[in-house]
This record gives sequence, C-alpha cells and structure tokens, in this order.
Amino acid sequence: MNAVRTVLLSLVLLTMALPAAADDDRDHERAREAFRSGRAMPLEAILARAQADFPGDILDVEFEDEDGQIVYEIKTITAEGRVLKLKYDAATGDLLRVRGRNGKGEGGHHGKR
Repeated sequence: MNAVRTVLLSLVLLTMALPAAADDDRDHERAREAFRSGRAMPLEAILARAQADFPGDILDVEFEDEDGQIVYEIKTITAEGRVLKLKYDAATGDLLRVRGRNGKGEGGHHGKR
C-alpha cells in the first residue's frame, strides 16, 4: 500500500507544480463530484487493484467519460518493462480492458481478467 500512497502523493505534488488547464480543472471537479455522489470509487481503491493485478509503477491516471460510462484509465509499466493501459469501471472497479506493449507492438486483451 506504500507504493499506492507514494503514487498518490506524487500525483498531488505534480498537480500543484504544474499550471492546470481548463479541461483538467473540469475533469478534476467531475471526478470529485462522481466520487461524492457514489458514481465512482476512490482513486486509491482503483490504484490498489491495478497494483495487485499488474505490479509495477504507475505512469499516468486519467478520469474519463466514455459514452456515459465513467472509467479510470491507468498507464503503468511492469517490472518486465511492458507499458500497459488499463481501464477500470469507476463505479464497480471492474477491469474493462488491458492494452499493452512489450516493445514489439504487442497488443492486449479486452474484458475482465
């Protein structure tokens, strides 16, 4: 869990250090409202699932609305050096999709693991 806290702290510090664009402000506010209204799980819970499913370092996190479904998109790099893009349903925490590369353009899979 220390890795998750480190990532969260890094994200907070990065957010504070960089000037936020108008779209980023709206995304942040939408994420906060979705969490408060119970339509999204806390980011910490999603990151813990991502770390359990795919151990490695978190590179980026996005909060997106895809055709009415709210998702967390997490980009991570595994210990083996694979860059993965993970999509989790924000409401349920279900893994929706994994796309990845191993340096040779290898794709990922769709659906739950």
